[in-house]
Amino acid sequence: MDWRLLDYAKEAEDTASGLHVFLTEIPEYSKDITGNIAELFAISNALRVLDEALGSTRYRKFHKQILSDLGVCLPSLGHTLDDIRDMFSKKKNSLRTAPGAFPGTPPHAVLWQDSLADLKEQGISLPVRLGLYRSYLQGMYDSLTEEEDIDEIRKIRTRLSKLLKKQEPIESYFNRLSVQGHGGYARTPKPPSPKVPRPNLYSYSTYPTVEYAHHQPLPPPLPPRQHVAPLWGGIIGDVPFIPPPVPEIPQSPTYSSASSHAYSNHSTDSGEPVAHWAMKIFDGRHTSTQFRTLGDPTVCLGRDEPRVIEMLDDDGFEKVLELPFEVNDVVVRLYWRSEDARARILFLTMDSSGRRMRYCFPLTGLKLLRTENSLQLCRVNRKDGRLDLWGKLRFTLYERMVLFYCTAVAMKHQDQAGIADGLEDDFDNRESERIEFSGEIQDTPYRHAFRIYKDKDSGCVRFEVTPRRGPLKTVPIWTAFVTKYIGHRSWMKRVGAATIQLNDFHPYVFCDGYKLPKGQTGKYQLTFSEPEDARNFMDTFHRIKLRR
Repeated sequence: MDWRLLDYAKEAEDTASGLHVFLTEIPEYSKDITGNIAELFAISNALRVLDEALGSTRYRKFHKQILSDLGVCLPSLGHTLDDIRDMFSKKKNSLRTAPGAFPGTPPHAVLWQDSLADLKEQGISLPVRLGLYRSYLQGMYDSLTEEEDIDEIRKIRTRLSKLLKKQEPIESYFNRLSVQGHGGYARTPKPPSPKVPRPNLYSYSTYPTVEYAHHQPLPPPLPPRQHVAPLWGGIIGDVPFIPPPVPEIPQSPTYSSASSHAYSNHSTDSGEPVAHWAMKIFDGRHTSTQFRTLGDPTVCLGRDEPRVIEMLDDDGFEKVLELPFEVNDVVVRLYWRSEDARARILFLTMDSSGRRMRYCFPLTGLKLLRTENSLQLCRVNRKDGRLDLWGKLRFTLYERMVLFYCTAVAMKHQDQAGIADGLEDDFDNRESERIEFSGEIQDTPYRHAFRIYKDKDSGCVRFEVTPRRGPLKTVPIWTAFVTKYIGHRSWMKRVGAATIQLNDFHPYVFCDGYKLPKGQTGKYQLTFSEPEDARNFMDTFHRIKLRR
């Protein structure tokens, strides 16, 4: 059966890639644009997950019903992708007419504002509708797990149906009459060809990662989008698949944590900043390196707390991160409270009988330990003072494990409640990672410890920076995944006796307000305390042997 879901997934990725040009041109809107980019990748991921599930004979009986439900979401998504790509053609057309001090410079801010206004006139703003597409597609997948909660997806469908009527020209109604599926059901609509050529991706090499680059010729014109079909029972419950989600920003500290729109990488249309730095971590801009070992499955041994989500909401906690595990059987969230930086971790899963289970614990009461491709979360036993396993997270990708660990550890140490003795976290152990280089870098007036790690299982290489000394010397300030740059000597160069400039670099920062040093060219720089360390760093980095 020809689902065409992967075509839509690729279209969403390509559109996200093209948006990157606006990031560099209008930094005042970077939070909005980054959020939209992350949502597009989340939509792509949801489409791929749904496509994979529907390829299984286990769900074959649901094929007709899923096709019916996609009759609203996919055509509307296709129109929205067209509208976003229209920004690129407007940008090119403006090259000849843009006024100002630098003739020929496209007025990106005006293009961005006008495009957002046009989309909002259709009834739903861009960030909101992208969140609706993602939630709807995730609801399709959740339906296959036979959860029972269709109210939210029914509301989403109603909103998308109204939007689709405003998006489609009147002549498309007559075109649809002659384009029906075979065998008594509608075929999944295929995404339209771009109205304009996409920007060349090599011009924006800092985003996204290599696997998203589009090197195929543009597809031929595609069939008109299909008719709107009746709703089938999808579900948006407490355990959705969000990889990671980037919906609207919380409007207040008491905004419902149970909402599927509870946090964001980006601001609202007004340009407000995100509530917490952790919301920007899982942005899809890193590589994806598979672990070779499988490891024990994700599990939580805590106490079920049925009302914990409502309690977190009542206490002023906001959801700032959410990740799926075990093919979406488990969802883990991190919560944060602005008034005192308190942090909580929440497991959402189901027992063998299908009953929903919720486990919650303060991050300050847990010790995080890495064992192969898993993170163990341990708590102190009040009776004997020893550590008991509270939960275990199994990761399939090295980068996601690193980012989750660093985020959780940083939030734990930023919690104003303090941490008890004996709960020091440990990711840097000789059995899992090897230190290829260690030195000291300067970031006036601070001195930081700089290390290159190579993971023994996945072979991935990364930089990590921590405080040089003091009680927080094990807490990451930032990390960056750099495997693909090994051997590319033009990627870095010395611009001073002890200063190295990095040409293409995406660090993940685990605190508010910190910015890595940049030179006059706008590129990141590492300044070592000793010139010899700078030379050794460059020599060591390019001699690292990659796994074949």
